[in-house]
Amino acid sequence: MGDDMPEPVIMTMAAVLATKAATSAFGGLVRWVKEQLSPEARAALEAAVEAPEDEVRVGELSRELERAEQANPEFGRELRERYDRAKVEIHADGGSVVSHISGDVSGKAVQARDVHGGINL
Repeated sequence: MGDDMPEPVIMTMAAVLATKAATSAFGGLVRWVKEQLSPEARAALEAAVEAPEDEVRVGELSRELERAEQANPEFGRELRERYDRAKVEIHADGGSVVSHISGDVSGKAVQARDVHGGINL
């Protein structure tokens, strides 16, 4: 993609990492990302977390994440998988119901929160 404008997904991930770093779902992801990054990229992450409303800092984090992903596609794949799992966890907070079905699945699925009685399929 180049240095001009990071991929939109990376930009979204950077913004979420910066703003949700203190949450339980994303805190673990932020720690993992820090362990994977170069010192320069780690500094960009820390700066974005300190000021998540600063578009320049979040933009720099986006560029660093994209560089890291280009240098190590395995990091990029793992980042996207962990990010998707963290999104599911954050949506499940507060007693809501979240279903996440992936892979080769067939048959019926039921999503429910409070069931009083039986379920017949």
